[in-house]
Amino acid sequence: MECGILKGSLETDQKRWLALYEKLPEDRQDVYFLPEYLLPYEKDDRGEALCAFAVSGDAVWLYPFLKSSIHGTEHFDILSAYGYAGPLVNGEGEDSSFLKKAWQGFSDWCLKENVVTEFVRFHPLLENTRWAPSEMQLFVDRQTVPILLHAYPEAVWNTSYYRVHRQMLRKAERYGYTFHVLEARKSLSWFVPLYNETQDFLSGSSATRFSSAYFESLTQGLTNNAWIGAVQYSDKIVAAVLVLEGKRFAHSHLMGYCRTGITAGMTNLVYHGIALEVAERKKTCLHMGGGRTKNEDDSLFAFKKSLSPERATFSLGTRCHSPTVYEQLGKKWESLHGPRPAGYFQFYRLRGIY
Repeated sequence: MECGILKGSLETDQKRWLALYEKLPEDRQDVYFLPEYLLPYEKDDRGEALCAFAVSGDAVWLYPFLKSSIHGTEHFDILSAYGYAGPLVNGEGEDSSFLKKAWQGFSDWCLKENVVTEFVRFHPLLENTRWAPSEMQLFVDRQTVPILLHAYPEAVWNTSYYRVHRQMLRKAERYGYTFHVLEARKSLSWFVPLYNETQDFLSGSSATRFSSAYFESLTQGLTNNAWIGAVQYSDKIVAAVLVLEGKRFAHSHLMGYCRTGITAGMTNLVYHGIALEVAERKKTCLHMGGGRTKNEDDSLFAFKKSLSPERATFSLGTRCHSPTVYEQLGKKWESLHGPRPAGYFQFYRLRGIY
């Protein structure tokens, strides 16, 4: 078996990364696993864009992630990039013996590289928790909402489930809203400020705030696989979503919208327009994500549920590679800040400990 780590910033490694990615079945090839998706986070100082791999005969295992230094120490941690990640395998790679060896090789690398912890955001549509290592702790975080496109938009106009959605789309039409598909790179001058204004309104955390370098790198790297679906009122863009495409799926990645003026039906139209465009591009699903919180009564989740009856499960995974160092970090935290925050595995990221 060949095991290794590929760097997204190195051209030769990037080519190998993409070659291994292409050996996966098309229905497992999604945008979140590409080097072009990980590299913008490196440019945004969120860690080094890496991809672990293992190959044995025809079996392939891939695992992209960000590796970051733990401030003030000689240690590191691993974190999935914003969105979804986790391991990918092809059919031959599902063999339990192969998976065990692949994860063991990765664990050995983590110990050698002084990696203390690992935090994974699994992909809801691929259900790739099934390929997680046995020692990883898995947690269901929340439900997400995909729109299946095989019967879209016929289901919207002919099924009682979509009654409210239909009403809002008709309101949007009466108010004069129009939907447009725009090139992402050429739209950054107005999309980034609109997104930032939305994050300010929502009191968004640092996890959902990105630099201009991030947006430039993302849209340049993904080219036509990143585009914007926008709703316009008169001569003004009032809502816009940065859409990312993989082989089979499209994802509403980031959204910005105006908080002033008429809003009735605005967001319904932007998702409806995107779904129509994605269906035209022969994708099978538009994934809208979940709510802002885990709560079932989360207002964003409630809205997305009105657009589709489908659900997917978003899960998280944690693994500690160095329990001794982890406890040392914990004691240092407690001496400075009191008890460790419950439910926050990589607690040392919250506030400095050195």
